[in-house]
Amino acid sequence: MPLNFQQTRDLLSNFQFSNLFIEELGWSQPSRQKAVTLEIDNKTYQYQRIAELSGVAIFEIIAADGKIPEAKVRIAIHQ
Repeated sequence: MPLNFQQTRDLLSNFQFSNLFIEELGWSQPSRQKAVTLEIDNKTYQYQRIAELSGVAIFEIIAADGKIPEAKVRIAIHQ
């Protein structure tokens, strides 16, 4: 199935990453969908798997305040 560029752009611009990976790119539903809460520098973040393919997982991280975390916090989340 060819990639629908307009639909891909729309999903990206609307931050619909789960739909992008699963519906547009053909990835699988994650085996584990429960969100996990992290606290770093007195701020709360939730992360959860939104798609996976051949052992590679895509995670979505959401800050309680809705802002993108600074680089040092993103590194801490990654670790």
